[in-house]
Amino acid sequence: MMRPETGTKLLLVAGLLLCMLQIWLPAYYLTGDGPSHVYNAQILHDMWADKHTSFYAPYYSLSYQPNPNWLSGIIIALLMFLVNGVVAEKLFLTIYVLLYVSGAVLLLKKMTGGYSYWLPAIFLLVFPLTLSKGFYNFSFSIAFFYWVVWSWLRFMDKRNVGNAVLFLLFTALIFFTHLLAFGMAAFTCAALLVSYTIAVAKGTAKEKFTGYLLKNGLLLTLFLSPFIILMGRFTENQGGMQLVLRHHFYRAIELVQCKFLVNVTHEEDIPALIAGIVLVSLFVFTFIKFKNYRTVHKYDGLVLGLLFASFIYLFFPESFLGRLILINMRLQLFVLLFIICCIAYVLPGGKVKNAAGLILFSCFVVLSIARTNCQLKASEGAVDYLSAGSYIQPYSVVLPIDLSRNGKDENGRVIADRNFLFVHTAQYLGTTQPLIVLDNYEANMGYFPLAWKERTSPYSHLGIREGDDGGIEGEPPSADIAKYRQESGVMINYIIVWCYDPSFLSKGYFSTLYEQIRHEYHVIYTSASKRTILFEKN
Repeated sequence: MMRPETGTKLLLVAGLLLCMLQIWLPAYYLTGDGPSHVYNAQILHDMWADKHTSFYAPYYSLSYQPNPNWLSGIIIALLMFLVNGVVAEKLFLTIYVLLYVSGAVLLLKKMTGGYSYWLPAIFLLVFPLTLSKGFYNFSFSIAFFYWVVWSWLRFMDKRNVGNAVLFLLFTALIFFTHLLAFGMAAFTCAALLVSYTIAVAKGTAKEKFTGYLLKNGLLLTLFLSPFIILMGRFTENQGGMQLVLRHHFYRAIELVQCKFLVNVTHEEDIPALIAGIVLVSLFVFTFIKFKNYRTVHKYDGLVLGLLFASFIYLFFPESFLGRLILINMRLQLFVLLFIICCIAYVLPGGKVKNAAGLILFSCFVVLSIARTNCQLKASEGAVDYLSAGSYIQPYSVVLPIDLSRNGKDENGRVIADRNFLFVHTAQYLGTTQPLIVLDNYEANMGYFPLAWKERTSPYSHLGIREGDDGGIEGEPPSADIAKYRQESGVMINYIIVWCYDPSFLSKGYFSTLYEQIRHEYHVIYTSASKRTILFEKN
């Protein structure tokens, strides 16, 4: 009979292979915002390499303010010194998977003392909806969360310079990746400090207990203080918290459904629901049967972390800091993460725990099959979409008009009914030649390394100001090409239309935009499936 250690290692390898297949099997691993991250990284790379700088100069400026959300752009831009944009993105995602799985395994092994079939359950969280949305920085920040907590526990076990530097490194990485994960990590480390102190120093003199807590508390404060100061400055620059609390108890049902583990297609609904029922049921069983509330375990800080994450999940609004945060989607992952970690150290090893781990890994396998099939279809759509790039001249300005964000196959069927995979696909065009692609939302956010210049920003001058239905980000998009040319002095050379449907002519301002296109532009390319139409300026 196979030993649990051997079986666990085989499942971990199999899980990693499934992750790699999802990323590398399709020609394009399509995500909502992913193309925008790659396009902006390409411009960063070109500016660092002093290429095409005079072309980009009227449109973009570099920000030197140390903000969160920088990591993805910088890493992908560096990878572009070795490979092209699409491959750089896949390498970036490969690094993410390896960091996520290795960090999670290290932390769970530290808490359980070895290998068990519970470890492969962590694969369930590697590909959440946030990753499929293209929230690369947030996704990386969860991978770093495991490493921050693991390195803090390592430091409390053995205080030395090496462990302190390791903790500082991962703390810096998580801060410059995403602020929410930094806040969760900081709270979790503080909570673990308290539980660790109570468990380790119990039975000792009060002075020794207090000294242990103060010494480690001061060190944690010292480590975190530079980033807390930067966080305060960033929050202030964003206009303050602007936070109004009220309950959202429906989110508890969505937690059991694992709603935000469904990425691209509703074929994922059933395996996600099975995983949610198993996780929540096992958690309730674990804490009713095995948690001794009269004693404090050194890892009980994770329970406090779960309570903190659950409070934010159930009571925080979707919008604060003056913008849409999508707290429901993001915090559900942290709640699930804490549940997995709490079960890991509270529930003793045995048939129940092993069986649950194997069921969760099986759910991951089924989810992976559904996602990979969808990604292959999406990749074929992306190839169709980007085939127009051969007819676009370098140093041009391109306006994408996306009329099917979910994508359609050659027979008109929706590709990804759970996600807007095609919302920024056109930005891949700017990774093969110097182009200005006008739906570059990332440069309009204010906290990424690259920013639109006000004079030429399409988000300032291209939209119809009164009731513009979301402008070029609307559904369907709306824009005033003549106004943009008049106010910015920029000529739009090409317009690429994805999945044109005449029914959109009756919606919003799209009919006005399409009339402008018909009068000022002519068709120079139509793909074989007729999903992609490229217009050139007369």
